[in-house]
Amino acid sequence: MTAVLSLETGEPLVQRIAELSGENVYACYQCGKCTADCPFGFSPQRVVRHLQLGQLDEALAHESVWSCAGCFACTAACPKGVDPVRIMRALRSMDGKHHGNRRRSWLFANNHRLARLGSATAPLSNWLLRLPGTGLAQHHLLGIHRRRSLPPFARPSFPAWFREHEPAGGGHRGTVLLFHDTFMDFNAPQTGIAAVELLERAGFRVELTDSVCCGRPMISKGYTEQARAHARANVERLHEQVRDGAFIVGCEPSCLLTIRDEYAELVGPELREQARAVSERSLLVDEFLAMLAEQGELELKFDGGGRSVIFHGHCHQKAYADPSKSLELLRLAGYEPEFVNTACCGMAGAFGYELEHYSLSKAAGGRELFPAIEAQPDARVVVMGISCRQQIEHFTGRRPYHLAQALRDALVES
Repeated sequence: MTAVLSLETGEPLVQRIAELSGENVYACYQCGKCTADCPFGFSPQRVVRHLQLGQLDEALAHESVWSCAGCFACTAACPKGVDPVRIMRALRSMDGKHHGNRRRSWLFANNHRLARLGSATAPLSNWLLRLPGTGLAQHHLLGIHRRRSLPPFARPSFPAWFREHEPAGGGHRGTVLLFHDTFMDFNAPQTGIAAVELLERAGFRVELTDSVCCGRPMISKGYTEQARAHARANVERLHEQVRDGAFIVGCEPSCLLTIRDEYAELVGPELREQARAVSERSLLVDEFLAMLAEQGELELKFDGGGRSVIFHGHCHQKAYADPSKSLELLRLAGYEPEFVNTACCGMAGAFGYELEHYSLSKAAGGRELFPAIEAQPDARVVVMGISCRQQIEHFTGRRPYHLAQALRDALVES
């Protein structure tokens, strides 16, 4: 019989994992729900069991540690609140070695730099992405599957649009800070434009956050120190911006929830209180608007005409927020939403782009999500996450919309 140890035993391996992940591996009682719910067939349960037994080498050798997509489906499934994703991330950082294609990892971790350059040089950059042979080159040189297309770059960028736009209304309800993520800025400015129009019509003056990339891509690719630097920079800047009580509102679940749920651990003790203060003022756009609606203070009128909507919840949204807020707003806007409560769409950030994971990515979405979308050709597909939208468009040919776009399109004059 294996003795059940506690973190107070002083066992160095468990202590180190706890420090790096913020998780107690002995809280797991091996129910198996994390493994059963993994959309890619990995076994985080087995990794945690190796750690409970003090078997570091076996844990590090397990495929799940190195192939984990970081979708947090296992986290959402755990009845004890254990986060296997953070445990496996801690293991990767302890190993000290790079696994996988280094060029690809650097590219995805530094997407904020490449996207800025791509946007500044569009449409030339988009033409280069479409050149014959580009897919094969990325397949063999970068390990990005040849059938995947990198998202096109937008010009003008969202910050450029924002500087030139004429605000609607006088902002009588105060200021809201919009966290403008990399994809919003340089690939999908239409999301940010829709969010600004919604918030201004609701009576707020919108300002952009003084921020850098949230660090989520760096975390997922093992560039932890780079992510810490970004987290510290953001906490210092955002803490100044929320001093007067303004809310930070974000449209991309992965980015906003990284700020809200991970910065306090990333920044270290010297900035932990500031990180918590920032976290308390950080909301997804659906959470912010639903909060106003619950308080009877949502100064917006809608008419969605009863149109059918398929809503897919982003994995981070399901693990650390509440997709029902999105559904409430879609109903309020006059739509008829159906929540397709499936597992991960299969993209999970960069996971679905990777050559060795393409078939797993396709299979994950093909179990329930793609058939549900294809069964309703006239329904509008609404998804919060950019990676989910890319995945759905790639495999179904349907163009998904962000929630902010769907709500903005249903607005009517007061």
